[in-house]
Amino acid sequence: MRFLARGAGFGLTLAPDGATLDLQRGPDEHEVVGIHLAGARPTEPVGSQLLEGRTNYFVGQDEQRWRTNVENFGRVRYPSALPGVDVAYYGNASGQLEYDLLLEPRVDVGVVELTFQGVSSISLDARGDAVLRLPSGGVLLEKSPVAYQTDARGQRSLVPIRYRLLGPDRLGFAVGAHDKSRPLVIDPVLTYSIYLGAQNFDQLFAVATDNQGNTYAVGYTTGGLFPTVPSSNPLQPTFAGGGSDAVICKLDPSGANFVYATYLGGSNADQAYAVAADASGNAYVAGVTYSTNFPLKNPIQATLAGAGTADGFVLKLDAAGSALAYSTYLGGGSDDFPGGIAVSASGNARVVGQTFSNAAPAFPSLSPFQGSFGGGADAFVTGFTSAGAIEFSSFLGGNNSEYATGVVLGQTGEIFVTGWTKSFNFPTLNAFQSQIGGGVGGTADAFLTRLNASGSSVLSSTYLGGSGADLATGIALQSGSPIVVGSTSSTNFPTLNPAQATLASPGFTDAFVTRFAAGATALAYSTYLGGAQDDAAAGVAGDADNAYVVGKTASTNFPLLEELRGSGAIGSADAFLAAYKNNGAAAYSTYLGGNAVDFATGIAVRPGHELHVVGNTFSPDFPAIAAPTGYTGLHGSQDGFIVRAPASIISVAAVSAGGWLMLLLLGVALVGVAAFSRRFEPAVS
Repeated sequence: MRFLARGAGFGLTLAPDGATLDLQRGPDEHEVVGIHLAGARPTEPVGSQLLEGRTNYFVGQDEQRWRTNVENFGRVRYPSALPGVDVAYYGNASGQLEYDLLLEPRVDVGVVELTFQGVSSISLDARGDAVLRLPSGGVLLEKSPVAYQTDARGQRSLVPIRYRLLGPDRLGFAVGAHDKSRPLVIDPVLTYSIYLGAQNFDQLFAVATDNQGNTYAVGYTTGGLFPTVPSSNPLQPTFAGGGSDAVICKLDPSGANFVYATYLGGSNADQAYAVAADASGNAYVAGVTYSTNFPLKNPIQATLAGAGTADGFVLKLDAAGSALAYSTYLGGGSDDFPGGIAVSASGNARVVGQTFSNAAPAFPSLSPFQGSFGGGADAFVTGFTSAGAIEFSSFLGGNNSEYATGVVLGQTGEIFVTGWTKSFNFPTLNAFQSQIGGGVGGTADAFLTRLNASGSSVLSSTYLGGSGADLATGIALQSGSPIVVGSTSSTNFPTLNPAQATLASPGFTDAFVTRFAAGATALAYSTYLGGAQDDAAAGVAGDADNAYVVGKTASTNFPLLEELRGSGAIGSADAFLAAYKNNGAAAYSTYLGGNAVDFATGIAVRPGHELHVVGNTFSPDFPAIAAPTGYTGLHGSQDGFIVRAPASIISVAAVSAGGWLMLLLLGVALVGVAAFSRRFEPAVS
């Protein structure tokens, strides 16, 4: 070995006779795959792109074996591994392991063959990707290669290329017409995929990320197999009983390790629905509980308000996941269901949801902009201080039913609330749409309400919908403008500059994506998204470039654009992931799933970095990736998943690409990024 590179879940060693991948499946479980250029002579690899950092190795007590000031490189090259052929290894900007085959002019591509040691078989799929089966059942995927030539001006031109299957462990290449007087570059991308799961019915509802790139996911588990990571001193290491416990986990920026993973609940049913994180790594969680002994800390409401009914809960968990700053019930004498949570830079939480509690004990009201219960079920908006005291709390609704499903905060603290309403007299102000689209007593419309930072007054409030059912389920801000997503059965849903102008199939639902202009009183763009069957968006996130939308589709003709490789064939329903540019033009759209039911429930994004997606799957072939855990296969009827992917995913494989990995959570398959280390270190001995 001359060089090595490490990524979460794998290691790469580069020796004179070729490359070796060590794929970590668990603490003591590894699979080793050798990658060699057939017929190549032993060649000393050479490092290039010297990096600033240095590495020190102080291993054992023998100082003679210590190594200090070891240089790191961004690229390693095998010069003339074959006559006229160099091989170069590197990690690209998306965290993928790549290796280029560099052919000098007039070299016959037919002499370039790759052999793979440690694989059970190789096949080519319909996309031209090479699927390398591993003895464990895992998959090593060689994406269909790209080939190009560079002209005298430095401009690249693509050359048609495909794999040739030469045997059970060997691949070659076939290229189309090209200029044989110029060098040719062949660029495969290496990915690793393996399914992981656990044994209960478990579900994830929401995801958040912080400035450091940690991932926070919440949901529930129906049994005692949740991996609570004993070394992390979890807040609640055991299942408390009842139908379900809430679960909360935090993964580190690599996606390879839990920071913590914990149950949270009492002796009845408990489920976590929403999560947010602050700059210090504290998690803010809202959900529902039927437990009279739900774990509390400094509560503003110390008891379950109504026997046999559900109350909301709101809590703040420290960065280590081992201590509560506060935890409280939130509700009245009837059912109360939080739907969303957001947190300000100063740690003030804003919680929204639905309450049926219109009589004593009533839902808490403090400095409200709407002090009285409207009717049916009202939405609510409740603000907490950083210490967990109620700052304000208000109803939001008309004489029928409402449910607030999402909340997001503007830069100056304004509170944007979305959800749905059936009330013809829902409070509107400075409205884009001042009347319910379905008419009095009609079906539900989405709504968007903007409050001032103190929650004391409404700045604007509007319906959003047509004559059918329109349900908003997610909200995000993009450059200060709110984006609302959900589902609609309306053939006359409001659109503007739409990527899809009409409901794909009347009688079914499409997702909708609506961006409001700053101030939330006019549209910037609004579009349908869907195919011939039911489609619904569940969550949205935004950065400076795009709005990213996730949800569920049953449509075999769901509109695809630059779809992701390895994203899976549609089963009875798939999750989907789509992106829209600032002007509303579609950037990409793809399925994500296996041969059964898969659905995405939430998404978060770090600007300029990666997407964090959560959802749930019944599919034994969900497109998952290697993980440092001993679990394999789908266990139980439903597992959850977390996917991390680059925001610019058009050019990368879905939920894949060297260093992308899957973990297990609460019977939940977690897929996370372990960005390929762009650092090659000279081997030490």
